[in-house]
Amino acid sequence: MPDVSALTLLLSLCFLAVSISLVYILGKVFLRGFQASFGGLFERAAFRRQSLHCQRGDELFEQGDLAGAVRVFGGAFFLRPIRHNSFLLTEVGKYHTGLLNRLLTVADELDTGRLSLPALADTDRLLAERLEIQLDAFRERAGASRPRTDVEPRLKENERQLRTAIDRLLGEITSSGEERVVYH
Repeated sequence: MPDVSALTLLLSLCFLAVSISLVYILGKVFLRGFQASFGGLFERAAFRRQSLHCQRGDELFEQGDLAGAVRVFGGAFFLRPIRHNSFLLTEVGKYHTGLLNRLLTVADELDTGRLSLPALADTDRLLAERLEIQLDAFRERAGASRPRTDVEPRLKENERQLRTAIDRLLGEITSSGEERVVYH
């Protein structure tokens, strides 16, 4: 059996390292292609699942369960980042406008005529800001503007603020219903 020379062993290790690097690079390219092709599909499916909560809230509202409708509408906001399907941003914006309108309708039903919801304006402003942050991210990826590396932290901070504003809004709506006195 011939001796394996040090040079042969060194060349084998180099070829092994190069082949592992190539497999890694090809795997990343394949994964990126898969995400580009199907990532938007997954985002759209997640959005559809979330919008089912809104339909459930509508059913509760029609049945007269206003507190349940408020709870369900509060959990129906779609706050996942949208990274692959920029057309979904428009749908999400319209969806959130519809949710805010539904919450305003429920609040109007619960209130005796003096409707004051300061958190509604904050929530609306933060939702618009979130859409703008995501549009910035799409522009950055397209190379249409200067690169901004702060998109992810901005989205996380916006989500934190939005959750707080939504909780405040739900609290304002439910407290307006609790303050109403009904005489029979």
